[in-house]
Amino acid sequence: MSTAAILMMLLFIIVIWGGLVLALITLIKHPDETSGILGEHDFATDDVLIAQEHTS
Repeated sequence: MSTAAILMMLLFIIVIWGGLVLALITLIKHPDETSGILGEHDFATDDVLIAQEHTS
């Protein structure tokens, strides 16, 4: 393998694994339960949503 090929391989390994690490850190800081349109709204609790599912 040439030096250029090894450098490109290392660069893209860092980019891919770095993206994975960044995504995991973002998910830890902003979990799905507190993200999105409803966020931490009172009507977005599991109990309220389950009750609405059974009544429709």
